[in-house]
Amino acid sequence: MRRHPKKEIMSDLIKKQWEMHSIYAAVVDNELKVVGEGKTTVVAASDPTAHAEINAIRHACKVLRTDKLPQGYWLYSTFEPCPLCASAAVWAGIDGIVYANNPKYRGEEANWSFISCEEVLSRGKDLHKVSLIKDYMIDDIKGYFTRHNNLTKND
Repeated sequence: MRRHPKKEIMSDLIKKQWEMHSIYAAVVDNELKVVGEGKTTVVAASDPTAHAEINAIRHACKVLRTDKLPQGYWLYSTFEPCPLCASAAVWAGIDGIVYANNPKYRGEEANWSFISCEEVLSRGKDLHKVSLIKDYMIDDIKGYFTRHNNLTKND
């Protein structure tokens, strides 16, 4: 079995966030292949649960026609999963999460991670244990919210 994280997957998600101005996430199988991808579509879908991680899990489950992912699947995200998304990872059977950016670098964005991903996963470990890799490739994304907020102010 191959090991996570895979730099190419996170690099692709980070590139998409910079270009498409949305948080991105992907569900990756035990062969390190993306089986589901999502971006944040809360406003476009008029759905407060349409976070990138939720959309990626939904996509993967739809592709695999299951409500619980097979063993060895990981969730990659360009931002620390909020309590909703971390909980969904537990319920979906995700074996690990790797994320790039964290709330410390959110700029003027609200702190939607008022309960850390790590704390949610710790509390959910009796349902399903999820490994966590924090701040992976953070230097490639930590300036996003500050830069993006400055660009939109100048429009």
